[in-house]
Parts: sequence; C-alpha cells; structure tokens
Amino acid sequence: RSFIMSVDAHRPWRRLVKIDENTYKGECDSEHAQARVYGGHVLAQATAAAYFTAPEGFFIHSIHCYFVRGGEEDEDITFKVTRVRDGRNFAVRYVEAQQHGKTIHLSEYSLQKIGAVNDDFKLIPKYPGANLPHPDTLVSEVQGRHESLLNGNDLRNMRGIETPRMAPSIDLRPVNIDLFLNGDSGKTTKQYLWLRYKNHVDPKDHLMHHGTIVYMSDMGLAATGSLCYDWKRFKLVTSLDHSAWFHDYDFNVNDWILYEQEVVSASTHRSLIQGRLWTIDGRLIMSTTQEALIYRAKQ
Repeated sequence: RSFIMSVDAHRPWRRLVKIDENTYKGECDSEHAQARVYGGHVLAQATAAAYFTAPEGFFIHSIHCYFVRGGEEDEDITFKVTRVRDGRNFAVRYVEAQQHGKTIHLSEYSLQKIGAVNDDFKLIPKYPGANLPHPDTLVSEVQGRHESLLNGNDLRNMRGIETPRMAPSIDLRPVNIDLFLNGDSGKTTKQYLWLRYKNHVDPKDHLMHHGTIVYMSDMGLAATGSLCYDWKRFKLVTSLDHSAWFHDYDFNVNDWILYEQEVVSASTHRSLIQGRLWTIDGRLIMSTTQEALIYRAKQ
C-alpha cells in the first residue's frame, strides 16, 4: 500500500515508518520550536497505521478518537495498533499514539469491505453550496489574516486556525473571512469553509485521499465552537474528541471541498460542533462531530 508513504518535501506529515507488524513511527517537522502538533496530523497518521494493518479491500467508514494530550511537533510519534476484530465484512482497529511514553491520542476505526453491500439506496441532506460564492472568488485564510493585521487588528484577538503553521498544505478559504477571524459577538453559530489540498495526490490512490480528508476534517471545528461566545479573546480553544463517518469513498482532495460547520450546543466550557464535507458538485463525503474545550482569556 502506498498510503502515506509518498512525502511532501516541504512538510512530510505523511511519512510513516514501520517498526513491527503493529507499531509505526510518525514524523513531525517543526516550524516553530516547542509548537503543539495539529490534531488532524496525529489523526491522519493514526488512520494510516489502521489502514496498514487492515485486510485488503476494507475501507474505514467510521472513526472515534480522543485528543488526550497536546503533541510536540519536534518529536516523533509512536502508533501502536490493536487488531480488535477481522470479520467477513467488517474489521475494527484501535490505535494509541504516544510521545515520551505517554498517550497523546486514542482512536478507534471500523472498516467495511467494499462490495459487501449491493444496496444503491442513498439518503443525503440538501447540498448547501449552490448559493455560496465559488472558492476562486474568495480570499484565503492567510491573505485575510494578513490584510486584517495591516488594518491594525490585534493578532491575539483573531480566531481560527493559522494554516501556515498548523496545516501549510491546505488552501483554506472561509466564505465569510470576517466571521472566521473575528466572530460576530455570538450571533452566528454556523460557517462554511472551502478546503483544497495543495500537493498533488494520484487520483487512483484512494487511501491517500482518505488519509488527507481525515487530516482536513479537524480543520476549523474548534474555531467554529467559539462562534457562540461574545468574548474578544480566548485563552484556549482546542479539540477534546472527534468522530467522523465516510459516506463516499471516491473523491479527490485536490478539488475544492466545502466544509459546513455548526456549533449546536455549549456548556461548561465545552462546545459541540457538527460538520459535513461536500464535493463541489454536491456529493456528501463525510460527517463529523467534535467537542472543543474553550476558555476565555483575562481582559
């Protein structure tokens, strides 16, 4: 399997080295000393480890994970796989990610054998992208943040993921850049993001596309969880847990993908966010749910 073995020379987040039949080492490249690793990075590498141990012809259909500790970008991550079950049509894998001998991430995967089900029936919600601006007409998160700084805005008050550090391989274009960066005093609980993977992925390498969409699935959810708060500055906005369900296995991460995100509840410093990832032509790829921990900064 070629999944996550081809390497982006600028940031080899996809590299995974086999230690033994159930253990793999993931590489992290730090752009800032003592920086915290992006959660989607850890989840994507855990996904690779699960796929490496899976029977041929099985594809992940659901993921449930916990972000236990913040990972360090300048340290390798060890992934230990437990082969929970190999059935005729379904398989289950449990992956534990460690740094310095301590668990930083736990994830469970259920895989289904493709072709095992011949039911063509599908029920999907209405595609929300038809009335949204095309991503080519929007500014990127990087450009929007830069322009906001030039206009005198304080970086410490800005929300959202900083893609140049956390996920430089992703082209992220919020439909509403002002909402993404600044919120609107808690009045809005939903936003839309266009995503595209910058580096070429072979259209036939489905497992690479699956790993990349998992990598992308963590983007923006925690920030969306902060939308319901009217605070100007946050001390902490971070993912606690994350679940994802695949609805379609045939897609291309080099094409634009719409990420629909909404915070549906918030209490005791925890926001619950739901998301859907769509192809630009309206096919539902994945649904996600995430709980984020959010603390207000002292003014």
